[in-house]
Amino acid sequence: MGYELYSWQQPNGSWSFSLLPSPSGVNVSAQEVFNKKFHLSGVKELKRKISGLPAGATIYWLNRISGTDQKAKQGEKLSYPPSETMQDIRHYAEARKIKVEMLSGQQAEL
Repeated sequence: MGYELYSWQQPNGSWSFSLLPSPSGVNVSAQEVFNKKFHLSGVKELKRKISGLPAGATIYWLNRISGTDQKAKQGEKLSYPPSETMQDIRHYAEARKIKVEMLSGQQAEL
């Protein structure tokens, strides 16, 4: 099973995430990404969500939404957190047998 992970920085400097099932490839809309129902505040909430995923799952971490200018009504802009945070999340997922793949126009350094 595949999942799409999106991240963006809040005006106060904290990071927000959205982790959504992606059964047929990368196809999640901006409305879903920024839906409060799927909003995860901070790395701790993201890790709790990751811990509930099945072993063998793949998370596709994207820094853009296909076919959009990356912005939602709230004006959030997708981006990757600092590399230390990304490494922390990736190691957490991999320790639970969950693969994390970075998907972007530019490959993020890990």
